[in-house]
Amino acid sequence: MWCGAIILCAIFFIPIWQVTLSAPQYPDPIGMNIWIYKISDMNPNDLKNMNIMNHYIGMDEIPEYIPEFKYIPYILGSMIILGIVISFKRNYYFYLLWFIAMCCLGIIGAYDFWLWEYNYGHNLDPNAAIKFFDDMGNPLSYQPPLIGSKKVLNFVATSIPLLGFYLILLSMFLSLAAFLIEKKENKKSRIKFNKLKLGIVTMICCCFYSCQVNPKEISYGFHECNECKMRIVDNKHGSEIVTKKGKVLFFDSIECMLNNLKQFHENDLKFILTNVYDEPSVLYNANNSTYIISDALKSPMGMNLTAFLSKQAATDYIKKNGGEMYSWDEINSKFLN
Repeated sequence: MWCGAIILCAIFFIPIWQVTLSAPQYPDPIGMNIWIYKISDMNPNDLKNMNIMNHYIGMDEIPEYIPEFKYIPYILGSMIILGIVISFKRNYYFYLLWFIAMCCLGIIGAYDFWLWEYNYGHNLDPNAAIKFFDDMGNPLSYQPPLIGSKKVLNFVATSIPLLGFYLILLSMFLSLAAFLIEKKENKKSRIKFNKLKLGIVTMICCCFYSCQVNPKEISYGFHECNECKMRIVDNKHGSEIVTKKGKVLFFDSIECMLNNLKQFHENDLKFILTNVYDEPSVLYNANNSTYIISDALKSPMGMNLTAFLSKQAATDYIKKNGGEMYSWDEINSKFLN
């Protein structure tokens, strides 16, 4: 954006447009160069020669100065200063607005140039020494083209942009490039910022979640017993300890869990859980379960200790298969002793 604005400074020192006339009687074309503040000869005395020829067919003289030249340098200077200022703002919306403003000024300038050409070629002196008419008897007009070539009587009028015009286009292109690049960078920054926010939120959620002390499901066939290091496969005898700090310990049997409980103080524990015979794979509060020791129901570590969801379910099992019934406190005290 800064380069685009600085480039416009060169427009004060070079012409932006050129209009030429060529004919068989002129080995070299004659013409004029248009600057932002004056009209000058393309070759020495070109304007004088053009005005002499135009005088005979009633066209006005081509002036070296027109009213627009009073304002164009100030407008261009303002756009240069504005471009430099917004180049430090790093706001791509300003770059786009500057580009649009330059486009609007270019359109206005092109229309003003065309209007000047129209008036120049149509407003002819009715008392001109030489008059030309078309087939319908209407006076001919001699408007040169806005851009390109056009035959006017036995002359070929050519209107083409010069280096100054292309530098204006380059300046506008750079401002548009600045807009696109800055917009892309801004989008990347937003994406990075959103990723950062997402990362922070995720970390906070993870920290918050980690602060929530909850039991975990046992992955049978995957988790190992914290006591005997055997893989947990029996979903009727698994158990679990969760400390208040969130540490989770898995066991393949109630007896392994009871043995591990010896190293913990009661106040350090959040959950003591066991599988139950009547609802396999589900962990229940060990304090609320009823326990039986029965030779008919083998446990992984040989104590034949099994938890039941209710006292009634344990009673029904003992009636059919035999065994002894215990509460949690009783089984815990028995194991410790």
